[in-house]
Amino acid sequence: MNKQTTVSDTICRIGDETFDKLKSLSVPPYPKYYYEVFMETLHKCEDSEVIELSKKFGYLFAMGENGEALVESSLTLAKESLENFHDTSKNIRQLSKEQGVELTQYQNEHNPAQIANLLTMFSTFQEQLLGELQSAEETIVRLRRNIEDLERESNIDPLTKAYNRKALMHDLKDILSFGQDRKLDLHVALLDADDFKCINDQFGHIAGDKTLIYLTKLLQSSLRRGTRVYRYGGEEFVIILNRMTHNDTLKTLERILKEASESKLFYKGNNIHLTLSAGLTSHRQGDTPEEIVDRADKALYNAKQDGKNCFREE
Repeated sequence: MNKQTTVSDTICRIGDETFDKLKSLSVPPYPKYYYEVFMETLHKCEDSEVIELSKKFGYLFAMGENGEALVESSLTLAKESLENFHDTSKNIRQLSKEQGVELTQYQNEHNPAQIANLLTMFSTFQEQLLGELQSAEETIVRLRRNIEDLERESNIDPLTKAYNRKALMHDLKDILSFGQDRKLDLHVALLDADDFKCINDQFGHIAGDKTLIYLTKLLQSSLRRGTRVYRYGGEEFVIILNRMTHNDTLKTLERILKEASESKLFYKGNNIHLTLSAGLTSHRQGDTPEEIVDRADKALYNAKQDGKNCFREE
């Protein structure tokens, strides 16, 4: 038995152990959960060949850190390629049309009998070419739809299904463009799960993930229909309260913090007590996305300093 076979057997064994462990915890083998448990088991492995292999291909696991940028670059490249393909298709169709006109003129100037075969061959070729172009254009339409779907997915946080930071900055830029010369009824809140590290340390990262998913659903259910929830990073979330009075904004945040504090989240027989701290800021004329989020972040810091499970306004 060669070394490669031994390594493969060890990797398969670790994979089986990973599935067994997830099953014993009643956790579905989603890629993120599988990866975390697999890597945890792998690091305990004493096989030097397997350890070296994991180091060699470590870049595959690190790719997730730059996944958003990679997806965005890939989508940009795909869109540019489709546009070039579309332009080429239009040029070929125009060229075919022009050549058809020139041959018609040539037929009128010469003996039709002498060029009948040539015209027949060209007509057949032109029909085939136009048929292929039609098929290509249908493919372009389908691929454009696929790219639009991918763009929507690239704005979604894969764990919580909330919108991600890229979507937040894009949406804020659009909304704030109307507030360059006037003040808007716009408020931004940055919320953070208190002592989230303790949840991870005490119950594990799977429990932490379940908490983040639960928190997203709690926020979504507490807001009026159509209001987006954004995962800003880690256990931080942002909500944009647009076209809402200041008083209604305060009531909304009070309700969210109360619902979080009174929530019942159980994991493996343990009650995970969840509280939130929040920072709130209101629109100022000429605000940029970075400025308004930065003020909310400073307000959140004050809420943390004042004992957590509260919100402060910048």
